[in-house]
Amino acid sequence: MKRIKLAAYLQERFPPVNAMLFAILFGAVYSVSTKGATPGWTELWGIAAVVSFFFRLRVMDEIKDYQIDLINHPNRILQSGGVTLPVLIGISFFGSAIEAGWSLYSGMNCTTAWFVALAYSFLMRYEFFIGAWLRPRLLIYSISHMLVMPAIIAWIWFGYRNDFSPELGLLMILSITAGFCFELARKTHAPEGERRGIDSYSKSLGLRRSVLAICLLLAVGLGFLFYLFYYLKLHTYAYALLGLIFFVVVFFYSKGLKSKKDAHFRKGEKAVSLYMLLSYLVLIIEMLR
Repeated sequence: MKRIKLAAYLQERFPPVNAMLFAILFGAVYSVSTKGATPGWTELWGIAAVVSFFFRLRVMDEIKDYQIDLINHPNRILQSGGVTLPVLIGISFFGSAIEAGWSLYSGMNCTTAWFVALAYSFLMRYEFFIGAWLRPRLLIYSISHMLVMPAIIAWIWFGYRNDFSPELGLLMILSITAGFCFELARKTHAPEGERRGIDSYSKSLGLRRSVLAICLLLAVGLGFLFYLFYYLKLHTYAYALLGLIFFVVVFFYSKGLKSKKDAHFRKGEKAVSLYMLLSYLVLIIEMLR
């Protein structure tokens, strides 16, 4: 019997850094919604639920893209048989029980928000039943899928609060702008980094417009982030730190446009990831102080 390479699959397609980012996302929403309350064991349960939700999104993508990935990525752990879709689906079902348990424990509003997020994720899985129209339109496709983020934010929020406060709205906006920036960044390449048969924003929008979209969207997100910082009365360093990261992103993408070297675009992608991480971390640190 062939040994299941689950650890290798997770490292390849759902690495620990991803799980850490989702845990930090939970921590940021928790910290803002509770005004910095001391976390307990139920927060570990909530983190496990949120990580499970994102893992199921990954599995849904694997199911949806399995056949095309056999062609484009035959050496991946899943496509080479190191792990199978039934194994991944089984883990997702187990994780769903964790999500349902935490949601029910946290109350009816939280449970309702979870059902909304879950239902939307299944619409994503089936590409809103208009996949043939949606897939060639990469930008619209990504926007439609990114809308699951505010649903997840609301799910976490209603685990602790039952009101629609300005902080919730700002967190939802930030989740879309930061998440979409990352999606744009990871699929923007210099000509040398493009792969035949693999869609990218630099192909569909053009390299300059793709970079402009990343920088403009990040600037808009930064404006909302600064408003949240102001609303929560955060320290000045928070503005300086995130503003610096924004200029680092612009710097790497400017160099990439001049040099046409994919290495600069990958550095820009990492800087966008750092922006996401620090924006949530700063919220956690400041709310707990």
